[in-house]
Amino acid sequence: MRTIHISNTLTGKKEVLTPLEPGKIRMYACGVTPYDHCHVGHAMQAIFFDTIRSYLEDSGYQVVYVRNFTDVDDKIINKAAALGIEPLALAEDIIASSQRDMAAIGIRSATHEPRVSESIPEIIETVSRLIDKGYAYATPEGDVYYQVRKKANYGCLSHRKLDDLRTGTREIRQGDKVDELDFALWKGDRTPGASWPSPWGLGRPGWHIECSAMARKFLGDYFDIHGGGRDLVFPHHENEIAQSEAANDSPYAKVWVHSGLMTISGQKMSKSLGNHIRIADFLEKWPAEVLRLAFLSHHYGSNIDFSEGLFKRCAQRLLYYYESLHNLDRAAPTAEKTPEIDDLAQTFHTEMCDDFNTASAIGVLNRGFRRANELAAGKPKGKAQARAYAPHLRQLFGILGLIKEEPVAFIASLKAKALPSLGISAEEIELLIANRHAAREAKDFARADSIRRELVGRGIELKDSPQGTNWTLALGDSEA
Repeated sequence: MRTIHISNTLTGKKEVLTPLEPGKIRMYACGVTPYDHCHVGHAMQAIFFDTIRSYLEDSGYQVVYVRNFTDVDDKIINKAAALGIEPLALAEDIIASSQRDMAAIGIRSATHEPRVSESIPEIIETVSRLIDKGYAYATPEGDVYYQVRKKANYGCLSHRKLDDLRTGTREIRQGDKVDELDFALWKGDRTPGASWPSPWGLGRPGWHIECSAMARKFLGDYFDIHGGGRDLVFPHHENEIAQSEAANDSPYAKVWVHSGLMTISGQKMSKSLGNHIRIADFLEKWPAEVLRLAFLSHHYGSNIDFSEGLFKRCAQRLLYYYESLHNLDRAAPTAEKTPEIDDLAQTFHTEMCDDFNTASAIGVLNRGFRRANELAAGKPKGKAQARAYAPHLRQLFGILGLIKEEPVAFIASLKAKALPSLGISAEEIELLIANRHAAREAKDFARADSIRRELVGRGIELKDSPQGTNWTLALGDSEA
């Protein structure tokens, strides 16, 4: 098994990943609240943790991965009321939509995908233990609160001092809280379809307790990795640690991994700003691998600004990969592997073992493509060596969930999706190519050059060869 170094938010250090159980990694990542269809922000965390899981598996670990659905929440209740339907009916519909979206962008199902609504007994049991241990208290209104000041190490994840903190929790009301920092474990509530009987009356879980209960159910008291977006460090993950350690008399998660935050053209993604991009809408315009490459071209901990320019660059880069593979597959009748290919793989794994650095790993594979294309343009021996690169580049990119389609199919799909935004059709391109050919036959080279420039201006590049003229996309700088 490979030695992997990972940045741990809890310790603030990069450290060797040492499983609690040899050969096995137990990992939990906070999932979506299904009140509306998934957007590219949801895709960001899902893609990063899907890639981490895949690389751990490729490194020889057995991975048990849990990603939950928070299907009991204020947003779900409010939207369901506005629609005149039961909260869980709305959540069920959005969960099905989310699963379709995630599959469409290449996200594998987690080992377990629990829902809050299916975990109520475990949640109530956890809350009861916290009360029994003196860490929580019930109010006359039927709420139960965790006493933050009872936990000596509260703030250990966010590295904040207790007296500088604010609640930041999804409270319905303050009720009879002992301290303003105390947070809800259980909320007294009688919402039809979103409340359950408990020792404290009808109600539903607080925001944080759900993840503690579900993680314990599937991963045990103490597990290897807990992940989520950086915006969850406080209060959500901080509160998970406090309540889990208190309830279980055990450490909670050994390593905490947090992905960066996303903006779109410099602004926070928001429906009110009109920059809320649903995954389904993105896939109408771009192949799924464009989205995946856009994220993985950054380190998972980076803040990422999404823009049309980024999508175009990633689409162009993928086109370069697939066109290169198409040519490499046909470079020679046989393949001849060289030590350079083993060096490529070793360098790729060196970068991935350094905190899952997908950005640097992709840079390594870019150099592999350049070298393969150089060999393909040379002598017969070099062409055979070039062909040997193709399966290895596919295999390494496959770990990242990329370059998984057949080249001809992907190229055709990308062209079909891109042309409408360029305001040109394949038929119009072929007509202009024919006109250019006629101009060249008539030695009207000025007209032929004018047609080429017109096509370039519209995002189309022509490639002449002895077999004729083909066209490809020129969406932006592919950094090839």
